[in-house]
Amino acid sequence: MCDCDYEMPSMYEASLRTARKAHVCYECARNIEKGERYESVAGVWNGEFSVYKTCPHCLSLREFVSKHVPCFCFGHGNIREDAIETARGYGWETPGLLFGAWRREIAIRRAKNLTGRKRNEPT
Repeated sequence: MCDCDYEMPSMYEASLRTARKAHVCYECARNIEKGERYESVAGVWNGEFSVYKTCPHCLSLREFVSKHVPCFCFGHGNIREDAIETARGYGWETPGLLFGAWRREIAIRRAKNLTGRKRNEPT
């Protein structure tokens, strides 16, 4: 049995979609470009309906930690921080977990920096 600090939603629906227009990732604030796959989550927390859109880079980090830690609890808007903290906590049990989580976090940061630049700016 998992013991999560986050409140569980009364309704939760997650789906993978292909962007028909530009969106912003709720986790890293990176632009999700038209044609890119992303996760859309709709749910009700404390009686309030919310929708969260998550880019493939942030999903990769969450899925990586979830595969190695069966009881990985996360909150939308804190997935990156929760994943790194969980990897730190379980790193001694699973060799390479923290390294793999940081690799994905760095990929998130790089992708965010690249999408924020104009086409002719040097990288």
